[in-house]
Amino acid sequence: MTNLTIGDYVTFTYLKGADKEGIGPQLVNYANRVSYYNGTVEEIRNITEKPLSQETLSYGKIGGERSKNLVTVKTRKEGSKSFYDGRMIDCMVTRVEKAG
Repeated sequence: MTNLTIGDYVTFTYLKGADKEGIGPQLVNYANRVSYYNGTVEEIRNITEKPLSQETLSYGKIGGERSKNLVTVKTRKEGSKSFYDGRMIDCMVTRVEKAG
């Protein structure tokens, strides 16, 4: 993962999961479930130091793998959204916003 800092303006592709099929070798397709985002990094949260709340864990029956860092990005279209850094690919910092 790119070393991100709060205030960075980023563009990235987010892997929302995979379509799996087959018996024997598991066939996996990540391309069908990707989205593209850009925005300003608002928070980077290490979930081993600040664990997710029980409410968050039970919301929508969230399951599966998680990355160590949860990155909150303020997007223009959707407002603030959180992303696991291990699923953020092709992440590029295009400009660093200056405070104040």
